[in-house]
Amino acid sequence: MNEGLDLTRPGVVWLEGLPLPVEPTGTGKALARSRDGRLVVGGGSRAKVLAAIDRWYRREARNRIEPLVALEGRRLGLEAKKVRIGNQRTRWGSCSTTGTLSFNWRLVIGRPEALRYVVVHELIHIRHHNHSRAFWDDLALSFPDFKSEATWLRANERQLLKWKPRI
Repeated sequence: MNEGLDLTRPGVVWLEGLPLPVEPTGTGKALARSRDGRLVVGGGSRAKVLAAIDRWYRREARNRIEPLVALEGRRLGLEAKKVRIGNQRTRWGSCSTTGTLSFNWRLVIGRPEALRYVVVHELIHIRHHNHSRAFWDDLALSFPDFKSEATWLRANERQLLKWKPRI
């Protein structure tokens, strides 16, 4: 998990760099829930199962990112006004001038350290709305290993951004 990802395995979804087997029940509502190390999905048709998995990922992203933004924000003395979760095709995160932080839900597929890096990166943008020398110096003080996480994200970006469950 520390190097590259191999997201080609069918029948699994990925969460924090680890595979989670998918168990379609074929019945019930189109819901996905993690249980006992697997993702149980109801809903019948393939399209409904995939839609349920998509909703599950967005929930998981929000459930992981919002507390991390709060925790890191307290540590750094910075506060996000709002957190958004989306499916951006070219960015992992962004920070508006009003303090809204936006994150790509696909960050939860990869390793937790990379997610933490993006959260800290965007929080620092509340203080520095650019990529000036002051921004990078502040980021280096706040997250000393940021370069290795940025490198990991670049190396795995194509796979993460194009990944879809193979069920």
